[in-house]
Amino acid sequence: MKKKLGLIIVGISILCCTGCNPETGTMTCTMSTYPTDGITLRSTYTAEYKNNIVKKLKTVEKVIAEDEDNLEVYEEKIKELYQGYQGIDYYTNKTKIKDNTLTSMTIIDYSKVDTDKLIKVDSGNSGIIKNGKVNIKDLEKLYKQNGCNCKKEG
Repeated sequence: MKKKLGLIIVGISILCCTGCNPETGTMTCTMSTYPTDGITLRSTYTAEYKNNIVKKLKTVEKVIAEDEDNLEVYEEKIKELYQGYQGIDYYTNKTKIKDNTLTSMTIIDYSKVDTDKLIKVDSGNSGIIKNGKVNIKDLEKLYKQNGCNCKKEG
């Protein structure tokens, strides 16, 4: 009887502790498009999350052009797109051109950034920011709706 009771207690402890471990992981979403001849757009979104809440998001967007002269036009458009986010702590966007590729990298630390400021810059952000947080499932749904392939690890 004591043996059975001991096994039951161990079983309950295991069940309780598995619920205690926070679910952490990484979701990577990718997409490639070909908007015009000679141009390829490749996007990679990497989200780190804990208990379904996104902690950090890294976006790498690449414009690959047969004609390198077009890249400066794309770079100006990207800078205009991200201009409103300049000066927001824990939000960075950098661009660089190397050879025939323009790379735009954005990093958002959602565990520290003022999400109200993100919504103020673009009200569309309110679609994924709820109570100051971004749920990984909402982000995955958004990316899939936009044609991305997503994979979770962890």
